[in-house]
Amino acid sequence: MNESALSEASRHVSILDDVAGAAASHPLSYETLDRLPAGVNRPPFDPARLRLGIVHLGCGAFHRAHQAVMTQRAIASELRSQGAAAAGTLDWGIAAASLRTPSILQSLKRQDGLYSVLERGPRSTRVEVVGTLRRLLFAPAEPAALRDLLADPAIRMVTLTVTQAGYCIDASTGRLDQHHPDIVSDLRSSGTSTAIGLVVHGLGVRHAAGVPPPVVLSCDNLPGNGRLLRQACIDFAALKDDRLAGWIERHVQFPNSVVDRIVPATMLDDQYDASAALGLDDAVPVVAEPFLQWVIERFDGPRPKWEAAGAEFVSDVAPWEASKLRLLNGGHLAIAYLGILAGHGTVADAVGDPLFADFALRFMLDEQRPTLPPSGHDIDAYAHQLLERWRNTGIQHRLDRIGRDGSGKVPDRLLASLRDNLRAGRPAPCTVLAVAAWIRCVIRRGPAGRGAPLIDTRSERLRRLARKSGGHPGRLIDGLLDLQDVFSDDLRRDVGFRTALLRAIETLDGSGANGATAQALAEVPR
Repeated sequence: MNESALSEASRHVSILDDVAGAAASHPLSYETLDRLPAGVNRPPFDPARLRLGIVHLGCGAFHRAHQAVMTQRAIASELRSQGAAAAGTLDWGIAAASLRTPSILQSLKRQDGLYSVLERGPRSTRVEVVGTLRRLLFAPAEPAALRDLLADPAIRMVTLTVTQAGYCIDASTGRLDQHHPDIVSDLRSSGTSTAIGLVVHGLGVRHAAGVPPPVVLSCDNLPGNGRLLRQACIDFAALKDDRLAGWIERHVQFPNSVVDRIVPATMLDDQYDASAALGLDDAVPVVAEPFLQWVIERFDGPRPKWEAAGAEFVSDVAPWEASKLRLLNGGHLAIAYLGILAGHGTVADAVGDPLFADFALRFMLDEQRPTLPPSGHDIDAYAHQLLERWRNTGIQHRLDRIGRDGSGKVPDRLLASLRDNLRAGRPAPCTVLAVAAWIRCVIRRGPAGRGAPLIDTRSERLRRLARKSGGHPGRLIDGLLDLQDVFSDDLRRDVGFRTALLRAIETLDGSGANGATAQALAEVPR
């Protein structure tokens, strides 16, 4: 951690001084729950009594700081209003499955699935122990157990946070990539390596048994996430069984949803803070900002009362989706790439610089807002709220983590709005500069090649283009624009866009991130 981050971590430790002490010697578990200090929020029910009702694919930090928390709060609200005798109150335990890494699951199992959430604000930290994870599985090692769960009629919801790559979508068609090696493997076997294969296999067992399907709910940051997931599942099923594909198309609900909470990577200092607050060891705490949002397209069937925990059920999530994708996600990317080039480490560091704070606001209000669909949202208030959230120094959200795999994020979060602006004849210098900064970050971070390139799924292709260009920005741009899974046909043909992108890269190389940002702001129409 850098010096400012260490200072910030020390400040949070002092906030927890009333319960801090030497490292705890007992792990958080069902047996030790009653030892928690009075100031720590805990499950208002016996977690061991929860019955499984949800299977979640992707047991990462975001799920544990978002859906698992809101499920606990929904159960708590029902218990307060109806009492323990309320039908179905305890039917929403979560079976969480990791598709890639077993390490977090092993630690969670040692703690009976319990963990803490450190909700860090700019001046205080709230601690909550979450107890909704009732079963934990590592999919590659326990495929039969996971398939049995997905086929179990008691499971009424299947939720996913598997990142964009986990959907195996062909970016050029928006359909399942039938040639993706993991999809090919799943089609040849019982379908255990991908989220799509697992879901379709579980649905197939239910179809064969005449059992109603679960609702399948994507919680990933993708435009039309439910629609994309539905089509991917239908496409996969059609490659094996046309009747199953038709049944999925007619009977399975895939609601769209929008999720929002900043959840940075957990650091060692966070583990210390969690153990100090709990008086117990917690090997797997998660950190989150106080803000929490979940907007879900209405669907039929039983579910947790998530609205009691703050979720919104709406007929169309598109207005929320568009504002989040283009302002929050797009703004995050723009800040990340320019901030990295300027030498900043975290979002709070970057927007703490008035130059980049002004850039973020102008990017959101002057370039992104005109591309949003009509709605009743107060976009001006939303943009200022985002800036305040990003200024939260309690959250150490690393720019290099936000910016990784940018070639999969840039098309939806930056290039889509850029196309809208170009079609309308509106200049978008801030967006063009953000795209140029992404190019510099994934190839080399400065004119002298200083700084390691960011991680990207297309890293080798991008670097091959860079080598082929011989360091000439114009040839580099021509090569990049030929990447059909990143740049659309209209952008590739737009001479004005190419000229603006070339100028932005040359300005970055000549004046640095600060100078280029100041130049872009001077070009924003007022």
